[in-house]
Amino acid sequence: MLIVLSVFLFSPPVVAQNAYLNVSPKVCVVSELQEFCDLDLKFNWQLEAPSDVCLYQQNKLIKCWQEQAFGEFEYKARVQVETIYSLINPHTGVLIAKTHIEVQSADAKKSRRRLRSPWSYF
Repeated sequence: MLIVLSVFLFSPPVVAQNAYLNVSPKVCVVSELQEFCDLDLKFNWQLEAPSDVCLYQQNKLIKCWQEQAFGEFEYKARVQVETIYSLINPHTGVLIAKTHIEVQSADAKKSRRRLRSPWSYF
């Protein structure tokens, strides 16, 4: 029984074939002065058959639905690093679909890399 439990704990999550989870916006741009984004996220998701599902931000439960095949949801989030959102079956723990929000810095590099060696005349 211990072997079966350890295989379950260490096996990779199974992702459903005909399901999707979409979030908008997908990118958060942070400035040097502010290290996070406050976003109004819009989620939509669809499954091939009605099921119980829960939406997670990393490991934090956000919302659950019962016997739904699709849904829409709005959520206010504060994002500092790349954040993964997942739809998970609450009874089995199976990952159904996932998406993420990227975090990019508004600070562009101000210097350019030299294209030639300093000793080159050409």
